[in-house]
Amino acid sequence: MNDTSNKTRTLTFCINELDVGGAEKALVRIAIGLKELGWGVRVISLRDAGALSANLIAAEIPVSALNCGGFADLRCYFRLVAELKRHPSDVLCCFLHQANVYGRLAAKRAKIPVVISGVRVADRRRWVTWTDWLTSRCVDHYVAVGRNVAEVHGQLCGISGDRITAISNGVDLVDSELRQPIERSENEILFVGRLTEQKAPLNLLAAFSKLPEQIRQQTKLTFVGDGPLKGALEAAIADLGLQSSVRLAGQLTNVAEQMQRATLLALPSLWEGMPNVVLEAMANGLPVLATAVDGTNELIVHKQNGWLVPAGDIAALTAELAVALDSHQLRSEFSKSSQVLVAQRFSWQHVIAAYDALFRSLLPN
Repeated sequence: MNDTSNKTRTLTFCINELDVGGAEKALVRIAIGLKELGWGVRVISLRDAGALSANLIAAEIPVSALNCGGFADLRCYFRLVAELKRHPSDVLCCFLHQANVYGRLAAKRAKIPVVISGVRVADRRRWVTWTDWLTSRCVDHYVAVGRNVAEVHGQLCGISGDRITAISNGVDLVDSELRQPIERSENEILFVGRLTEQKAPLNLLAAFSKLPEQIRQQTKLTFVGDGPLKGALEAAIADLGLQSSVRLAGQLTNVAEQMQRATLLALPSLWEGMPNVVLEAMANGLPVLATAVDGTNELIVHKQNGWLVPAGDIAALTAELAVALDSHQLRSEFSKSSQVLVAQRFSWQHVIAAYDALFRSLLPN
């Protein structure tokens, strides 16, 4: 590692937006943690400031909103170049694909010494992998949210393993007293996430509708989140006659409280990085049933601390939902083992220290 530990270094984070989401929340925690370790930190949002900017401002971290649109908005490049020249820094670290691509190109023009791309998910879409590969020479290093994401992204985009470091997400640890799930007369399955094709909420609804009648009558399904599939979900709930059993709660600020009351978290995603919602559920002692995709495989071991099913397999999802809902003993065991795991491996202190060490190792003397 280069000897930079006694020098004050500056760091700019860039992300698509700062609305509430897994990658956005992770960036905020990492930015605040690195500031506390002595970095001079700024954050740029390509779109508006977003709800999470308040957390950064409260920590005295400057936030710039470029007020651009989506990936096709070429104003991102010009505005980002101007912002990086106005506030130069030693390191630029970008999160999410749009920020990664525009950030690399703008950093080259603005002569930022070290450019790092944060890979939050191994996105298989061809236009994503192509634009990533095309601009990869402008990147000094990649930091992926998990080992599986690093491996898959490297294969998809032709990036050698020595250019990618895996640093997991972190999670706020809950009270050290392990949660003891309570047997209730009625179970609740909780879904937390954006209502998008990636998260596959319609698959969960279909699986719920196929549960054995006795189990389904004693179970509620709650969707927390919003997104483009909300209308399709509402229509499907009505078609299946499940209005009394399924609730669309929208965006909530008290997700931890929801997790404390729920019986099971279900995440039927078609792909994921390292989902914050799974880490948060594990920290809260809420057992998890998820699809076996990328980073989820690094958090859940099937029938050891949760349940995994193949992505897109509704029949398997139904079967494991029935098993999980029918076994208070297994849920209690998985609750305890999950809380122990996150305390040992996924604290924010550990994650922030890893980012600090990586960034300093890449800085020139």
